[in-house]
Amino acid sequence: MRFSLTRLAQSLSLQRIVTALLFGLLLSACSLPSISSIPTPNQTTLPTPNIPKAPLAGIPAAATQALQGKPIPTDETKALVFNLLYNDSAMERDIAQIYTPGSPHYHHYLSASEIVQRYALSDQQVQQVSQWLSSNGYVVISTDALRSSIRVQAPVAVINQSLHIQLMQYTLPILNYTFYMAQGTPILPGNIGSLVQSILGLDNLAIPTIKLPIGFTTHNPTQAGSNCQAYGAQQSLTRNKLAAAYQVNQLYQQNIQGQRMTIGVAEFGDPYDPQDIANYATCAGIANPSIENIDVDGHLAPGTGQGEATMDLELIAGLAPQAHIIDYQADINNTSFAQGLVDVFNRVATDHRVQVLSVSYGTGEDMFSTSEQMAVARSLRTLAAEGISVFISSGDCGAYSQRVHNLAVVSFPASAPYAIAVGGTHLQVNTALVRTSEKAWGADDGAPVCQNEWGSGGGVSQNSAFKRPNWQVGTGTTSHYDGTLQAVLTPNLLPLSAPNGLRQVPDVAAAAYPNIAIYYQGTWLAAGGTSAAAPIWAAGTLLVNQVLQQHQRASLGGVPEFYTLANHAGRFHPYNDITVGDNLFYHATRGWDYVTGWGSPNFANIAQFEIQ
Repeated sequence: MRFSLTRLAQSLSLQRIVTALLFGLLLSACSLPSISSIPTPNQTTLPTPNIPKAPLAGIPAAATQALQGKPIPTDETKALVFNLLYNDSAMERDIAQIYTPGSPHYHHYLSASEIVQRYALSDQQVQQVSQWLSSNGYVVISTDALRSSIRVQAPVAVINQSLHIQLMQYTLPILNYTFYMAQGTPILPGNIGSLVQSILGLDNLAIPTIKLPIGFTTHNPTQAGSNCQAYGAQQSLTRNKLAAAYQVNQLYQQNIQGQRMTIGVAEFGDPYDPQDIANYATCAGIANPSIENIDVDGHLAPGTGQGEATMDLELIAGLAPQAHIIDYQADINNTSFAQGLVDVFNRVATDHRVQVLSVSYGTGEDMFSTSEQMAVARSLRTLAAEGISVFISSGDCGAYSQRVHNLAVVSFPASAPYAIAVGGTHLQVNTALVRTSEKAWGADDGAPVCQNEWGSGGGVSQNSAFKRPNWQVGTGTTSHYDGTLQAVLTPNLLPLSAPNGLRQVPDVAAAAYPNIAIYYQGTWLAAGGTSAAAPIWAAGTLLVNQVLQQHQRASLGGVPEFYTLANHAGRFHPYNDITVGDNLFYHATRGWDYVTGWGSPNFANIAQFEIQ
């Protein structure tokens, strides 16, 4: 089946059209290991050099039949990241103990230095790789403190010759969009290849989707932009309504508002205007938030951006008003999205200044190669080992990426095993701050390609390396779906089947229907998306961690803990179980489901469960 490129070009954003073309034109017809003892810090467990079985880099599934390209000019400079070997099996075993209730190591999170000592290459091995890179014409920019990657840059001629590949550029003329990929499989000499797990930067197909679902403006544009009377107009959700719906206000009554706590937010190519944040704070009745920007992969100049960063910061500041916010900003104009993700996550792990990180970015899983997905997943695993909760929006395209072929694709990095994938709901709260209803967020606008308006992203991974984790169990996790009758297909054009033995998303959910009050570019908007749900969960979890800190308890940590909450809650009710609605294929059901995970949060109950 073909669809009109001209019609799409007239009606869709560039990023969404590119996704459509890549799907429509370019395609044809951690399970956690068993638990063992964690070594003491002086029992270093270095990996034994072994040539990796997986290729150092691959081609994203969406580009397996790309249109004919042309060689990239050999004098053009590209940035690459060489990811170094880790003792993965040992790290997986140890994380299993960290997240198993009853284990002597339960919630005994690791420091960055312990991670390096136990699982990383030695300094000598790292230096061996670095020297090879330098001697072959690469400029070594940095080696990260986790000894997990070496960042370099080099002319295309050097990359082609040293890796035995050819970087090719592909053009979609009707849109003037170009991307590049490697022709051939990278090869390293045996003594170096045995120390390198993957190479990032040999394609830049994946780009983050930045488009907020906007419901409506809540005031007449002729009114003054700072008019607080428009805040919460037309029943839009204010910070007080969100706080009441999710029991955050009960934590406020205990004077828990984020004092002396630090939360992180990741932004990829999207800046914000401090004046928007300040105006939101004024109308929400909170102090102007404390925000610190940290540059990762370049520098983002201040500006209004696309609204993604603005919404992240406003929701976090609104729900955790006294927390310090660190905004990790990555300019991905000169690096691939996968590189940016790895660099940000590794920086967060190295700094270890935050207990919670919010990430509102992603795109279809098949836009990334397997090696890219594995590298990002490994960085998320490091954050889980450190006890850092990473909430990642599950996407706003429901079960699909596009409907021309009914292609069902989950969003990455939400589908990574150690991400806490956050789906979306349609929450309604009345003027008395009473939660009146909450159902799954799902809507069909009839468009052939998703424009971030189809609802809560969810489904099953298609990455065979992302085995369904042994903690992903409980009521609803085995509900069966068969896409045969409705012709719902996976990227390889086979009927969708779920469960399929692989990672299932989302894990949890929160308000995402575009009725959330946001101040952006001098205007009050009703916006949403799972890009709103992720920071809501992040801010509430930070406050729970503040309670735990006061009781000398460890922080909530990674995604396995949220399944422990569901399966061992007892008299507590950590989640609002969402049982109404769908995301155009999967249905919200009792317990866990592929639309809303375990449901939306009751943060006060979560805190009580953890300190009982």
